Amino acid sequence: PYSQYHCTMALLTTTIMTMMVTTHFLLSFCILLTLKPTVVFSQGRDNNNNNNDLRETIETIIRPFTILSSKEITDELKHLEAKYPTLVTLSTSQEVFGLPTAGTSRDCTFENDNADGCYNYYLTIEDKTVHKSSDSDSYASLPEVFLSGALHGNERVGPTTVVEVAKLLLESAWCESLPRSIPYKMFSNGFNIEEEDEESVGMDTDIDGQNENDYYYEYNDVKINTITNLNNTKGGTEWIYQTSNANQCRNNLLTKGISTHQRQWLARLVSTRRIIIVPTANALGYDRNERTEGGIDPNRDFPFDVLNARECMQTIAGRTINELYREHLFQLSLTFHGGMEVVSYEWGAPTYMNGDSPDDVAQVEIGDGYARFAGGFEGTKQYVSGTMNDLVYPVRGGMEDWAYAGSWDAERVIQCQPDPRLHGPYPPEKTIYNNSTLRAFNMLIETSNSKFPRSHLGTTEGLLNYVPKFQSNGHIARNVRLALMAIDIVEPYVSIRTLNGVEVSDDIVPMMERDGSTTGSSPASLSCRKNKIMSVPVGSKEATVTWTVGGGFTIDFTTLFYDKWDNLPSTTDCSGRIMDGDLGLEPLTVPPLSGVTHWSKDAHNDNDADMTTSTFEATFDISNFEVGDEIAVFAMAVLDQGWTDQPAGNDVKPRVPPMSHIVNARTNVNWRHSSAGKVIEGRKEWFSIPLTILVVDDDNDGGKTVELSNRFTIPDIIIDEADLE
Repeated sequence: PYSQYHCTMALLTTTIMTMMVTTHFLLSFCILLTLKPTVVFSQGRDNNNNNNDLRETIETIIRPFTILSSKEITDELKHLEAKYPTLVTLSTSQEVFGLPTAGTSRDCTFENDNADGCYNYYLTIEDKTVHKSSDSDSYASLPEVFLSGALHGNERVGPTTVVEVAKLLLESAWCESLPRSIPYKMFSNGFNIEEEDEESVGMDTDIDGQNENDYYYEYNDVKINTITNLNNTKGGTEWIYQTSNANQCRNNLLTKGISTHQRQWLARLVSTRRIIIVPTANALGYDRNERTEGGIDPNRDFPFDVLNARECMQTIAGRTINELYREHLFQLSLTFHGGMEVVSYEWGAPTYMNGDSPDDVAQVEIGDGYARFAGGFEGTKQYVSGTMNDLVYPVRGGMEDWAYAGSWDAERVIQCQPDPRLHGPYPPEKTIYNNSTLRAFNMLIETSNSKFPRSHLGTTEGLLNYVPKFQSNGHIARNVRLALMAIDIVEPYVSIRTLNGVEVSDDIVPMMERDGSTTGSSPASLSCRKNKIMSVPVGSKEATVTWTVGGGFTIDFTTLFYDKWDNLPSTTDCSGRIMDGDLGLEPLTVPPLSGVTHWSKDAHNDNDADMTTSTFEATFDISNFEVGDEIAVFAMAVLDQGWTDQPAGNDVKPRVPPMSHIVNARTNVNWRHSSAGKVIEGRKEWFSIPLTILVVDDDNDGGKTVELSNRFTIPDIIIDEADLE
């Protein structure tokens, strides 16, 4: 809204006494207002660089982490919801579940509504565009992760950690979502190409120093000036605007040390999971810097292995978490504490002293993985991992065992009847659980020997390198890393990365629809076959594909399936959630491979390794395909089948098979649980979003392999003229 004139007048009216300070600010402000963002336009003929607008040599700005106050946490949460409304929802347990606040008018005084006590805020991070409503299959089947920052209010590392996790995820996902349209689709929606000609389009003689002929798009022998056409259409103008924003935010992330692959990884986590974050479940204790909530320990307040029904669900912190678990089907959960430095898991109940859980094999591998990835730093070693009974101490009413076994170890669960004089009555039926709700790995992270460390919190430098920089890691930095790992491994995934050495720009793009069958003309159907498409010249003898596998530890089996799209069932789902056998019996395969992901203790990771997953490669024959054929390629993997094993001897208590969702969801095809509109359905095979290979004439693009679905380029090849009518 400010012009150069206004800026000049502001400078002239600056007083002499304040000129040295104010002039510097206003000059910077004016420069920013008059700068025009650079938009990169490309014909897409050479797409070996998957993001032609990025410069990986940008200088990195290092930010040290600091512990946030209650007010700062609340302000950050409100800012995130305002900035990313399609990716995050901010709620309180008071407004959603009707719970009272804990405390008095002297607590949490930063709230502006004169509340008597502290609100219990929580964030829900999910891609509302892709997973539209509670009625959709993708909404119901999203794998869910829970992060609790503080049950004990004087243990201060966790709340800041989970807020930093949310900030990093949301900024990366929003940036990766830009631009949210693909040029060939945009043209079909923006204007009728057949009605355009050179005279009506007009000519631009020079655009950012480039010759006008670089920006022509041909259709039916008519050259169309794409720059002018884009600016003259609603869709085109929006594409230019979003492309400009994409360039800026990606460069901004680079200055923060977030590389291209790291940004894409973080965006995948946001768009393929549902993440519930409660920074301060014990909001009163955190505001007062006290362990308890009004004198009651929230981590003794859960109805597992408790002997007295009056001694559970006494706190608003406990009730908040109970209500959230009743509304979800969490597979993985982290609860951050302080006072020692360990990663621990079941068992922690006195009843199961000297016993392993039925899911011990998976818990050991995950716990060790968390400790390795979190790493150590000056004066602090890598976390020790093991059971709570061994490393911490046994407790009754602990959140960890309750979240893991409350649905299947019914003898340990009690119906709570807390004293109503504390916070009013709490219905006993709220602590009666179905067979599905409580089967999560809820690991206890004791973050630091000091409950409130003032130093060695870490910085953003090298935050997402596989092996952290020793000098920049710290109490907050390593737990940001640990939390992101938990979000990653909650569900396996497979991604096709290159064809004949040419990198695929996109895989999971937030806020862009990707469900749908392989036929039809709906946006979902088009995205199924067109959103990830590359061309090869007819006569090519072979195609070489690379793919990555993540979300687990051991890759027991991985391969490629490929065939003409026309030969696949019309109901084939392209969202990556194909179930076993959905592709039918006919698709061709390559010889199977196996290995480990970078989370495994057997992986060989360089100190400066980027956040990439294990990569596989296969070559297959395409010599029999003809011009116009569209070949569907799916990568598939089977992971972590060893998690069904159990320790030898009689140490497993109780003596039952693995009972958790996360183990059975990837090893047991008969596993199906539903609750509160959420579903977990077991499978062994995990599929990628498909790559479409379009066979074209030799004359196109000089016999090269070309990506046609890069959101930053305008393709030279019309993929399907019917799509543009």
